[in-house]
Amino acid sequence: MMYKIFRKFILIIAFFPIFSFSQDFDQEFLESLPEDVRNDLLDQVEKKRSDEEIQYRRESTFIPKEEDIEEEDEVFRFGTEVFKLMQTTLMPINEPNFDGKYILDFGDVVEIQLIGQRSLIEKLKVERDGSISISELGKVFISGLSLADASSLIKKKVKDSYIGVEAFVTLVNVRDIQVVVAGNVFSPGPYSLNGNSNIFHALSVSGGPSEFGSFREIKLLRDGEVVEVVDLYDTFIYGKPSFGSRLRSGDLVFVSPSINIASVTGAVKRPGIYELKNDENFSDLVFFANGLTSEADLKDIKRERVQDGSIVIKLIKDIEQFTSISVKDNDKFFIRRYPFRTVEIKGSVSNPGVYTLQEGDGILELLNRAGGYTKNAYPFAGVLENQKTKEINQEIIDDVYSSLMSSLITQSAGLTASEDTTGFFSFMLNELKNTEASGRVNAEFDIEKLRNNPEIDIILQDGDVITIPEITNQVYVFGEVSTTGTIRYAENEKYDFYIDAKGGFNSFADKKNVYILSPDGTSFKVKRNIFMNQGADFKIYPGSVIYVPRKMNNSFFFTQSAQAYASILGNIGVSLASISVLKD
Repeated sequence: MMYKIFRKFILIIAFFPIFSFSQDFDQEFLESLPEDVRNDLLDQVEKKRSDEEIQYRRESTFIPKEEDIEEEDEVFRFGTEVFKLMQTTLMPINEPNFDGKYILDFGDVVEIQLIGQRSLIEKLKVERDGSISISELGKVFISGLSLADASSLIKKKVKDSYIGVEAFVTLVNVRDIQVVVAGNVFSPGPYSLNGNSNIFHALSVSGGPSEFGSFREIKLLRDGEVVEVVDLYDTFIYGKPSFGSRLRSGDLVFVSPSINIASVTGAVKRPGIYELKNDENFSDLVFFANGLTSEADLKDIKRERVQDGSIVIKLIKDIEQFTSISVKDNDKFFIRRYPFRTVEIKGSVSNPGVYTLQEGDGILELLNRAGGYTKNAYPFAGVLENQKTKEINQEIIDDVYSSLMSSLITQSAGLTASEDTTGFFSFMLNELKNTEASGRVNAEFDIEKLRNNPEIDIILQDGDVITIPEITNQVYVFGEVSTTGTIRYAENEKYDFYIDAKGGFNSFADKKNVYILSPDGTSFKVKRNIFMNQGADFKIYPGSVIYVPRKMNNSFFFTQSAQAYASILGNIGVSLASISVLKD
């Protein structure tokens, strides 16, 4: 909401006549731009101006728990994600859920309600001597009793004193306690908790074990003696309620140093860094990592260990050795994953779907697995989309959009709302902002050609998607023509035939530069002038896209516009590939 208000504020300032900045835009030109584009432009102007000013900000008042930016493939110590947040004040944590085992003590408040021949509702605080004073009944000592036992005691006393009166006991306020969290913890010190807290609550407010703290050995000390030792893995991995008994004022929660920290990566379901006790082995480490994946190569498991000043690598070749492989501090285990690839093929094949391929498998292998083409398949228009290529193309689109914005700001003094210039930028920036990047890779899909020339077969990568459209007898005409849409394919006709068939160029058309995209993904720009018509004989296939751009008078933006049209055209081609038939 505040962001929208801020944008409106920026727009008001932008149009306010007494306000001035280094890039002054023609007001009519600004109003002609799509709202999203106009906002982006004004935001960039504001950012450019603010970047030139000295920035000040108040010092942070919170304690940052995370110090490093998480990388996508980075392996983290198991359990640390539980303690991402930590308390930054001394206020006790609210914990409203109590069971009958809660031990009452000084500071707790109970509500006594009598129903029957004697009616009474009273809230009573447990005093320092451990008692509560009930009207007409006197003192009842409940400190040290569980909530359930205290309730039974009070009900018995009421029953012995009154006939036909029933008592109900409710805990309405819980006392605060002060404990100390020490040892290898993220933020050691005294903390205020409520009386229903356990070791886990104390660890949560203090940020959990530090880098060298143990998750497997956390001690509760009371009156100088260890009364309990908690292993958090019992809960995090085995699902046991192991957070210990409730804390009392004066308790010390002590996090011991970590024992053996080892990492396991590769073909396990939960790669990470784990802590093992001295009697645990590699089999336990794999269990902590949720076991092996189906792609695990059990003949290629390596252990790296620092020993006598050098790195010693041990090869584990048999799963039966798992229990005999010891784990020492700072060991690193690597379990090779068979390089399978998950790819998808859809459209006009006999068995479309998701397939698992081996390393080195290409388009031909996938087509064979999918049962080949259906009768109406159009392999020439096949599309291979790759995720990495899509990311690169998205960066290009973003760069072109940003470059056009920067150029627009730089050239703002010379821009007016003339019909051609305004139309160009309004269209171009809006199209770029709404254009989804294409991950298309030019590839051959003719099965016979792939069999006869294996070198042209493209090796598929994980996440690749292939689309095989149905044959079409249409040609698509977009852009600055009288009527955009489709027209039936006519063999041997050139691009101008289809433009004429759609009513010819309109008054905004850039007749000198026409873009043509073939179904196989190759594109060409036809250049026309009074001396030549370069590319006029470029072959038009069924499913081709003819795109007529909008002309512009400002040559400063020529390079950016060419890149922008290439991105827009590529997106159109991929979108059309998924359509079996587009009717005029």
